Amino acid sequence: MRTRRLKAHPDASSGFYHCMSRVVDRQLIFGDVEKDHFARLMRQYAHFCGLQIITFCLMGNHFHLLIEVPKRPDSPPADSVLLDRIRAIYPQSFAHQIRNQLADTSLPTAQKDILRQQFWKRMGDLSQYFKELKQRFSQWHNLRHGRRGTLWEERFKSVLIGADGSALTTVAAYIDLNPVRAGLVTNPSLYRWSGYGQAMASRPEALAGYQSLTAIREGSSFKPAQALKHYRAGLFDYAERRGVFPPAQACIKPDTKRRSSQTLRLWQQHGDFGLIGQLLHRIRYFSDGAVIGSRSFVESIALYHQNWLQRKRQPSAHPLSQFKNSTLFSLRPLRRAASG
Repeated sequence: MRTRRLKAHPDASSGFYHCMSRVVDRQLIFGDVEKDHFARLMRQYAHFCGLQIITFCLMGNHFHLLIEVPKRPDSPPADSVLLDRIRAIYPQSFAHQIRNQLADTSLPTAQKDILRQQFWKRMGDLSQYFKELKQRFSQWHNLRHGRRGTLWEERFKSVLIGADGSALTTVAAYIDLNPVRAGLVTNPSLYRWSGYGQAMASRPEALAGYQSLTAIREGSSFKPAQALKHYRAGLFDYAERRGVFPPAQACIKPDTKRRSSQTLRLWQQHGDFGLIGQLLHRIRYFSDGAVIGSRSFVESIALYHQNWLQRKRQPSAHPLSQFKNSTLFSLRPLRRAASG
């Protein structure tokens, strides 16, 4: 049986999730064209569903998304908002047709409400978002390559992330450093299929993600460029000043593990970089920990879901082992090494 997905408390204004999905048989199907198309669909469907992508990273056979899911209102938004979202994934002609139906005074109100609900039930839900995104990309990819059948290994994985403390910023940095860990680049700003790389290239939609992240962390709003600068100052600036992100070494082949290890050694020879140094290794808590956040956040989620967690004893928060000087906790303890 599928494990029930852990979601945010219904009283929370938003839920934050680190989501991952991998291609079947771990085939390296994501080339430049595929990454560009997936990133475009990812943004379009996020707008349709009313979700906010904080950051992301597309790799050769999998992707990572840090995504905000606002609390879903009980009723559909205004027609102008609904039509704006419809235009994100449908042709203009179809959106024009829907607009005419909603504006038609001869149609009964009940019939218009049914039309609104047909779209509204697909919005504001994380599972529905990934269902439609992955299906749409699979159809495009299969048609382009003349193949049939499933493209994805399994349903997407998600880890609920607490908005309190440093959890969101830490997970965002972990996602942004994926291409560095894989040996694709030594400077995360040079990888264009990531939120950080696109923000450094002044892409408005990517900057908006870091603007939201900084506002949540600091409790105050920043302009997009200021928000990115604030994020970098807390995580990457120190390493950049020490010359650990040399642009000249950006072109590293993705299929060479030896070069990937050389990249990590390049970082390590410059000394201890604290959080960044730890995030250069795979942290399995961020993919298998179920819930990540402060102790109080993890315990509150465990208490809310305790009726169906089916544990023999009361669920509790577990400190992230092998993660030095951290105030983060996980709901699920790991049975194997926490990092690698």
